Amino acid sequence: MSRPLPPMLSVPEKKTAAAELFRDRHFFNSPVFTDLRDARASLSAPNSQTQPPSSSRALLLRYHRLLSSARDDPCAFDDNLAFTWHDAFRPNLKHTSASLRFEKAAVVFNVGAASSRIAAAVDRAAEGGVKEACGEFQRAAGAFRAVGQMMEGEEGTVDMSPEASAMLEQLMLAQAQECCFERALAAGTSPAACSKVARQAALYYEEAYAALVIPPLQNHFERSWLSHIQLKAAQFNAEACYRYAIELHEKMEIGEEIARLQFGVNAVVDAKRTARGAPASLYDSVSRLEQDMNQNLEKAVNENNRIYLMRVPAAKLLSPLPSASLVRSASKSEVLDAKAETGLQSS
Repeated sequence: MSRPLPPMLSVPEKKTAAAELFRDRHFFNSPVFTDLRDARASLSAPNSQTQPPSSSRALLLRYHRLLSSARDDPCAFDDNLAFTWHDAFRPNLKHTSASLRFEKAAVVFNVGAASSRIAAAVDRAAEGGVKEACGEFQRAAGAFRAVGQMMEGEEGTVDMSPEASAMLEQLMLAQAQECCFERALAAGTSPAACSKVARQAALYYEEAYAALVIPPLQNHFERSWLSHIQLKAAQFNAEACYRYAIELHEKMEIGEEIARLQFGVNAVVDAKRTARGAPASLYDSVSRLEQDMNQNLEKAVNENNRIYLMRVPAAKLLSPLPSASLVRSASKSEVLDAKAETGLQSS
């Protein structure tokens, strides 16, 4: 791909305070519980937020595995458990709970966050990069979906609410679908097929954005996040129109081609006007797409005026563009796959 690929969003990991899982127990120094204690301590260590995301995820998965193994022992844990986790997006907000379910959900949240960081850092222009990023985003989506399920009936911070979990799942799916679109373009896939992939990416982004502008998520996330997602939704709606219009031009359906291009141009113009704070590289990517659409639009209008004389349908009369989802949220077992613990060896 000759053009720079637009940036992706990653989720920050939640911070936690030190917690005593078991104190004054006769088995405190047994290997199993020593490992569990040390694994929990690593999560609240000062350097826990600065290590590579692959190492962070490996530590989280190891702790989750040890915690799941020990929870069946009714004597294993202290009678006065207190797990404190901070909101990933508003670190000044925190919640303390004695629930092991809450503790495990917070760990799975951070597994998703680490997976999103791994995906966002991948060089998608390199060989195999798009595939790797796509897989990691789907794993992140599965993690956030699992958090929503695990937190049913539990209290916590806003970032772990059902609304936030669903929004983050949709965002990760949107970015995974975007990877599929990039792969389709690189493979020379037909414009009609690329349009379907782009349209589905737009739908995922639209769902994420819709959740961000209403309570309880309204005003909880940075403005740059809203602008990024709003701009991405417009970009992929426009991409869908642009690719679909290429197919229409080949079929000499010039009237609808003009209408689709006008719709796409209007989508990005409106989004650029209201979305503030998104990365400059994303604005550049959207502006290049707008330029390409305007060139094709000018050509189509000229040809229609000189040759075809076709009626241009109003935007409200256009049928929704078809879509095709090529991604899914990973299952909980895939999210917690112990193979990712190998990241410990590289730290």
